[in-house]
Amino acid sequence: MNLLIKSGMYVREEPVYITNRTLKVFTEPASAGTGLFLDSDQYEEFEVGNDVPATADFGIRVSGDSMEPVYVNKQIVWVHQQDQLENGDIGIFYLNGDAYIKKYQKNKDNVQLISLNKKYAPIQIKPEMELRTFGKVVK
Repeated sequence: MNLLIKSGMYVREEPVYITNRTLKVFTEPASAGTGLFLDSDQYEEFEVGNDVPATADFGIRVSGDSMEPVYVNKQIVWVHQQDQLENGDIGIFYLNGDAYIKKYQKNKDNVQLISLNKKYAPIQIKPEMELRTFGKVVK
């Protein structure tokens, strides 16, 4: 790694954090609910420090145990608002009127929203379902 750094072919980028900023935390939890939290005025404002990545645009609470052990009930997750995700990304989704926090998996044949807790089966996305991506969980 040191040789790559010296050669200029590799540049180490440190994460950028911003201190003392205010972010919205939507009161409608991700897992179930209206799924319309981004269009809602139902949120609290939190002052956050450098423990929240600079790429975070908003926060939302987790509801339930489907994403345990990584994300637990009532935890606030921080989200970068974006329309598309890469395979394996954890995101916040709108699916047929409900909001979910799930792992995104796209294969050549289908799209699935996957729980990290193995006691929950993947959600198979069918063409007639309404799926939107609100963003990528960044912490």
